[in-house]
Amino acid sequence: MSIGQSPVPTGPRRGDIHFLDFQEVGDAVIPGPRPAVIVQSDRMSRSSTVVLVPMTSSPRSADLRPPYLVPVSARESGLSKDGWVKVDQLLTYPTVALGPRAGHLSPERLADVDDALRFALGL
Repeated sequence: MSIGQSPVPTGPRRGDIHFLDFQEVGDAVIPGPRPAVIVQSDRMSRSSTVVLVPMTSSPRSADLRPPYLVPVSARESGLSKDGWVKVDQLLTYPTVALGPRAGHLSPERLADVDDALRFALGL
């Protein structure tokens, strides 16, 4: 690698969608295997952990359109059906716990996730 060049990321990339078996923690997190979106910077791709947010196909509050819930079509995500990114459930997981890569968010949807993260985190 030459001076000034960034290393090629080796781990999960920002916007990648992986399946993950979420553990039940009361009613706070939707349990079971489901897709999750990587939201951490690609500069952290060599980390042993990854920051992500889960997705769901049937949120309880979708009709209210809260700013922390981002709609994503199957066409935009590479998944088999439409869903929502639940930015209000930000989590850190070991990278080795990630299941297979199932898709990637479009740049437009990732920008919407960024807006929702700013709302949820007060940034």
